[in-house]
Amino acid sequence: MARKPSPFVCSSCGAPTHKWAGRCGACGEWNTIMTARPAAGERREAAPVIALSDVGEDEFSRIATGIAEFDMVTGGGIVPGSVILVGGDPGIGKSTLALQVANSFRTFYFSGEESPAQIRHRAERLGVDTGRISVSTVTSVEEIIAAAESARPDCVVVDSVQTLYFSEVPGYAGSVSQIREATSRLVDMAKRSGIPVILIGHITKDGAIAGPKLLEHLVDTVLYFEGDFSKDYRVLRAFKNRYGSVNEIGLFRMEEKGLVEVKDKNSLFLNPYLSSSPGNAVSASLEGSRIILFEVQSLVSFTSFSNPRRMADGFDLNRLILLVAVLEKHGLLKLGTFDVFINVAGGFRITETASDLAVAMSIASSLKSREIPPSTGFVGEIALSGEVRHVAQGHRRIQEFARSGFERIVLPRGGMDEARRAGFAGEVVEVGTIAQAMDRLF
Repeated sequence: MARKPSPFVCSSCGAPTHKWAGRCGACGEWNTIMTARPAAGERREAAPVIALSDVGEDEFSRIATGIAEFDMVTGGGIVPGSVILVGGDPGIGKSTLALQVANSFRTFYFSGEESPAQIRHRAERLGVDTGRISVSTVTSVEEIIAAAESARPDCVVVDSVQTLYFSEVPGYAGSVSQIREATSRLVDMAKRSGIPVILIGHITKDGAIAGPKLLEHLVDTVLYFEGDFSKDYRVLRAFKNRYGSVNEIGLFRMEEKGLVEVKDKNSLFLNPYLSSSPGNAVSASLEGSRIILFEVQSLVSFTSFSNPRRMADGFDLNRLILLVAVLEKHGLLKLGTFDVFINVAGGFRITETASDLAVAMSIASSLKSREIPPSTGFVGEIALSGEVRHVAQGHRRIQEFARSGFERIVLPRGGMDEARRAGFAGEVVEVGTIAQAMDRLF
């Protein structure tokens, strides 16, 4: 027998239930159980379907915003009819970025969190052309869609998606069901009209965009705005992009007049004086289509406790524990009575293994109190056997070292030819194991 549909549904998480209750058993929210909408029984006409070969071959043209870092992260500009979701911590600069992007078009800016006077004040501080942007505090999805379809602006900005509501869906604004339905309606409007939509979303305590994970599947592009409030730079990172590459990043500096693009990317994460104090090493990270040089700092200090501490800021802690074990086994370093602390300068976060050699050499340098020779770069992954292995895009990393004026680079065995092809004219040190690397440097 066919199973009967659930007569009730939670307005917060959308979980169905066969009886009413004061508290949802799925998400734990109180007073969110509502009567489910009955399924439509009328017969509908079949949707029009066409052969893929009959679809026009005209390529869609991207719209450049004039902000080079933003255009690079989105894949070359905003695609007409696309929906971009921008997430980030409160106060990180999401609204500032959206307003600066809106300055490039005739934009409708819908804000459920700020008044028009507040938006006008921020726009004047940022130097935005207020004549090109129309603002509204409407949070009804029906009204937003009606206004966009009648006036047909070049772009629509919604700040934020958590303030929207749809009258046909039960639940309060910001609930899972409301966010999901509101986003779905805006996506449908964008695809039909060709008007790009920029949605701003809040970040939860876990670091995810508030709302269901389905929200990220509905949109075309998901951008995360990251940064440390103690520093003035911001990183715009793409986690999903149907029209470009993922893991692309854009670098900005937060100033009084808004977000300013960072031209010299290595100035953020690399000491301009190339300090050669013990425990410092430089490596190269591949971030999307660019190479960024960064400095790894290590501190190894004696401890009287039976369990030495291992701490890492900007580096995976489990990876650090693995590297310490390899250094003890194959590098013959006695780290069992020492605390090991790792920090990536500038608040940069390492997400790949190409910096293993730099981290290991910085630990050895701090333990031995021996400085690494100045203007020395490291590229290499360390295996559990202590072997130093090649990494992806090695020639591009070497080229970045050459452009930055480095005089020496430590590479896995067989990297000499790759360094010469990359145009590196300095000294190339080839190592096969972690022990050989320490012998050559110390």
